[in-house]
Amino acid sequence: MKKGIRQIDPAYPVFVDAVMDGFIQGNLYVDNEAHPLVYFLEASCGIYYVAGRNEAELLRCSAFIVDVYERQKRQNGRFTIFSANPLTDAMMKKCLGSHLNEMERHAYVYSQAYSHATQPHQGYRVERTNEQVMTASRTFPPSYYEAYWGETARFLSKGIGIAILDGENVVSECVSIFSSKDRAEIDIWTDETYRGKGLALLAAQHMISICLEKKKRTLHWDLRCPSPSFNQTSREVRLSEAQNLSIVLWFKMRRF
Repeated sequence: MKKGIRQIDPAYPVFVDAVMDGFIQGNLYVDNEAHPLVYFLEASCGIYYVAGRNEAELLRCSAFIVDVYERQKRQNGRFTIFSANPLTDAMMKKCLGSHLNEMERHAYVYSQAYSHATQPHQGYRVERTNEQVMTASRTFPPSYYEAYWGETARFLSKGIGIAILDGENVVSECVSIFSSKDRAEIDIWTDETYRGKGLALLAAQHMISICLEKKKRTLHWDLRCPSPSFNQTSREVRLSEAQNLSIVLWFKMRRF
């Protein structure tokens, strides 16, 4: 199934692999099990992905996607769907355009061609994410992992997280919002009062080291609109925008 999706969308989101590898809960639906033309993936956290090869097949499957949207709306749940290509963009706009906010996804990947080494940063302590770090974190508390991973124990078993501490205070973090057997999508945060000290870079360097050297996972960073701080960090850790497939439409349920 992964090969078929990759042929349509070489830069498909990491959470798709996370579901198919069993790292998080979800389901993959296809129009034909032997020769699928349409792929619709549902993660239990309310994030979805649709990819299709053929406009007619996509339209035939659109009623199912609309039903899922209506279910989420009735249950006041999340519905964020990532679209693979212009074909699926058009289908989503036709079926649910008035109900969704349209956004763009910029996908970055760390090039394994570069050598990498972590640099020490005097005065700060680096730790792997654990229960104590989760409890102390303002940005990535236990509820964050429960939302995306289902439970904190699953993240601690299969995910990756780095925390930078000043004493007992968590001041910067880099965590895998999603992870699979060979890929990890990261999220980075630094406390406002500690920004400009290179702590995001320090956390990212340790994450890269773990992903490439120990876990053998390619590092990805997805975001809606690259900020100046992201651009600076991405240059320093040598993240490259996924060639020709960096901007993908995604749609989020519009709340009235």
